[in-house]
Amino acid sequence: MAVIDEVPQGLAVRGRTLLSRAGRPLGLLTSADRAVLQIWVISRVAVLALSWPAMWILQGSSHSDRSWLGLWEQWDAARYQVIAQYGYFHALDVYGSFGPAGHPLPQQVAFFPGYPIVLAIVHVVIRQWVAAELLISFVAGAIAVVALGRIAEKDFGAGLGRPAVLYLVASPAAIFLAVGYAESLFLALALCAWLAARNGRWALALLLAGASAIVRTNGLFLCAALLVAIICWAGPRRGRALALYPLCLVPPAAYEVYLRVSTGTWTAWQQAEKAGWQRQLTNPVTAFRTTWAAGFSHEFSAPISFVFQLEPFAVLAGLIATVVLLVHRRWPEALYAGLTIAALATSIWYESVPRALLLIWPVWCGLAYMARKRPWLGQVYLVAAIPISAAIGLLYLTGNWAG
Repeated sequence: MAVIDEVPQGLAVRGRTLLSRAGRPLGLLTSADRAVLQIWVISRVAVLALSWPAMWILQGSSHSDRSWLGLWEQWDAARYQVIAQYGYFHALDVYGSFGPAGHPLPQQVAFFPGYPIVLAIVHVVIRQWVAAELLISFVAGAIAVVALGRIAEKDFGAGLGRPAVLYLVASPAAIFLAVGYAESLFLALALCAWLAARNGRWALALLLAGASAIVRTNGLFLCAALLVAIICWAGPRRGRALALYPLCLVPPAAYEVYLRVSTGTWTAWQQAEKAGWQRQLTNPVTAFRTTWAAGFSHEFSAPISFVFQLEPFAVLAGLIATVVLLVHRRWPEALYAGLTIAALATSIWYESVPRALLLIWPVWCGLAYMARKRPWLGQVYLVAAIPISAAIGLLYLTGNWAG
């Protein structure tokens, strides 16, 4: 009888072992993953709660007839909808155009096609455009925080996944992870690419990085960082990984060729950036002075000035992160962070840098690492960041410029 009783137990143990081994390659959620997802869901509830005061703020204003879903359809979210519905060249009059006579160029070509493509696909099922955008951000953000938690645990230390995700979702520009912007989708692709690279899965990493490179320009910086990562991490597989490297360059190159065929110029994207957002290469000293004047010399309305006041501090945070990464010889991460900040700090003025910080994941992992040694640091960050995040969220939802 004892032998008979032991057989089912042995089979059960072997069955659990086989299921565990089978589940690992599939990336089944661990308890740490579920913990960061809980933070993500709670933070989404907090963002939804902001819509309540936003609706009341709009009462009596010129936008008093705006619906609840209309709160989320602001600025770039509306532009992405136009691209998803009409493409780049079928609605030139929606947001204006520029270019030589007879060759109008839509400003929206500055927006890479990855997000509009995903939005158009999701809209086949979710027929309301804003609802489709919100769903994309929610699902992509969930994937992103799981990947961020795993990267923090793997590269910076056990137990750091939850605080890294908490610091991300509490950051000043966190509202853009919830609305119809490309940040959540980019983070999902970029962080999964980085996690794949850290696990030595170079083909997957390069494919995901290529996908991220047609969602936001930061994907190009990610591709550059992955080249350094291959050199630093690939070891005996370096040759094969380098041979696969062009995979990540195909999607952005295809978009560039598309613009060349459609517009007759190789510089359509740069022209759109300059015409629509005054972004062009500028002396960094001049960029700082212009930004400081925009924030503190009362040239703009109070909400716009407030947002510009945050920009220099965001640039400083990015520079500090880059220097710390260099000191610790994290060359790939340092290149990614440095290129991101350099691109924004050498424009006519600093614009949307707090939003760009969302995409520099070593900032959140590093902050979690430092706060473990000095808990007061994380507490001070949260005390300062959460009110600013709420303010930026209300600015966006009420139709004010928020970065």
